[in-house]
Amino acid sequence: MSSPARPKRSRTHPNGVGGSSDFLPLFEFSNVVHSSVDLKFILGTVLLTVMGKMLVSRGMVLLKRRPGQFEVLNAKGLDADTVGRMVQVDRPLRSIGSMDRAGGAQPWVSFFRERGQKLLVPIVAQRRVVGLLSLGERLGGKRYSNSDHQLINSLLNLSAAAIEKAVMIEQLRDVNRSLDRKFQELNTLFDLSKEFNVVLNAERVIRLLTFSLLGQVGVHRYAICLDDGGKLQVVASKLDLPLGASELLRQLCKLQGADLVENLGRQKKFGAVAADLARVGIVAVVPMQIQNQVKGAVLLGEKLRGGEYTKADLEFLYSLANLAIISIENARLFREAIEKQRLEDELVIAREIQQGLLPRSLPVIPGFEIAAVNISSKQVGGDYYDVVPIQDDQFIFAIGDVAGKGTPAALLMANVQASLRAFAPMGMSLPDATRRINDLTCQNTGQDKFITFFWASLNRTTRELRYVNAGHNPPFLLRADGTIERLDVGGIILGLMKTVSPYQEGSVTLNAGDVIVMFTDGVSEAMNAEQEDFTEERLEALLKTVRSEPPQKIIESVREALEKYTRGTPQSDDITMLVLRTL
Repeated sequence: MSSPARPKRSRTHPNGVGGSSDFLPLFEFSNVVHSSVDLKFILGTVLLTVMGKMLVSRGMVLLKRRPGQFEVLNAKGLDADTVGRMVQVDRPLRSIGSMDRAGGAQPWVSFFRERGQKLLVPIVAQRRVVGLLSLGERLGGKRYSNSDHQLINSLLNLSAAAIEKAVMIEQLRDVNRSLDRKFQELNTLFDLSKEFNVVLNAERVIRLLTFSLLGQVGVHRYAICLDDGGKLQVVASKLDLPLGASELLRQLCKLQGADLVENLGRQKKFGAVAADLARVGIVAVVPMQIQNQVKGAVLLGEKLRGGEYTKADLEFLYSLANLAIISIENARLFREAIEKQRLEDELVIAREIQQGLLPRSLPVIPGFEIAAVNISSKQVGGDYYDVVPIQDDQFIFAIGDVAGKGTPAALLMANVQASLRAFAPMGMSLPDATRRINDLTCQNTGQDKFITFFWASLNRTTRELRYVNAGHNPPFLLRADGTIERLDVGGIILGLMKTVSPYQEGSVTLNAGDVIVMFTDGVSEAMNAEQEDFTEERLEALLKTVRSEPPQKIIESVREALEKYTRGTPQSDDITMLVLRTL
């Protein structure tokens, strides 16, 4: 009787490949890696499983970050600093490769060999390499067989889809984190913009910017520079050492965007300033721009929490700095607008004062013709003229010009007019009255205020004109016979210093047809587009041609000549003339 047949055993490979019993551990492995979306867990499980199957004590798993660039995400049996290293693998891997057979000239081959790696296996998902697995030498020095390769490929093929899915989820999480950060940054910028916009004071804006840098970024060292006449001047800083000269910082005006000092140091045009910034502990530079023009810069030291400034950090800081410089510029424009309005208000007052000083009408003097004009410039000066009857046959003629513009000049001329009208009827001589006016002016004003002044006393009966010229443009006396005289006898300018030498008095007798033309420097110094003065020589030549005309016609001729000469150029000073003609 024959013995019963024995059941056949399935033949299995020592490593567990080839028999039906191998499907159970592979199935369990697949369930484990596919049950998680944690990339580090999946890669760690894959690495430990393969190392356990192959009896290997050293191994790494790398993930593809960019074309040809892989990052070590997990390593066993190797130095801790191996994790996080980036490896540039130049040639694409599509199958298992032996490090012993790879060409040693490439840096990535040396990287694996130096760490005792013998086998390099691509992790492929949907025909794309998504990562690499490397294994060290097996225990006992056994070589990797074809069946070992098959098992490794099987494990990696089972995990490839899970790895790819985990990578996609990680990328989505990174995108979400980035979006959350951007959202928070936008909210922060929005809140800060509201703070900045309600502040119209540059110092307060800078203080807010400083608090924002300390709170949002957390810096220990910083400096804020603003443009001042083409140079960057430090307006706020917390540095242990002083920055270099402003001429050196001026190089930062060429910046196009925020950057690290380390990167600037590699550029020739920023080399010198980058070295100086590094010397004082600055690691990042953020330009403050308006319409592509650098109006300032924020210089930042290392973060208190450590770590480098990322691209996202620099973008946020760039937006923050630009918000601040817009507010600073608005504060400057507001301050200028206030100052402009103040000056305009002052000019209105000065113009009212000046017009109040001028006579509303000129007196009629038998035997004489009189005409006068005062044309105010946009910047009201201190021009003044007057004709004051003293007695039936005596009249005072005066013309003056105060140094300076605006209300102070107008007020000073008002004082002179008051002194003139007070002293003239008192019967004083012109030199004595001039001395008193000068001394009072010196006593009541500073050395930067002075007045050029000419005045004369006309006796209409004798036609004698006595005068004192206190540093004023000498009037022209156009004689009927064609000769010209200048009335220049007198003394020093009023208000410059107290009278030391007595003022001198000049005297002329007027004949029929004689003309006296009194004027301020707004006439002779009127400038054309080439910044050339009209000059007294041109005025004299013009007066020769109109000497026989009535006073009003003479004034109109001079006005027309000035308008033609200064065409296209704004009037820079008041134009004042007083013309007397003997009949």
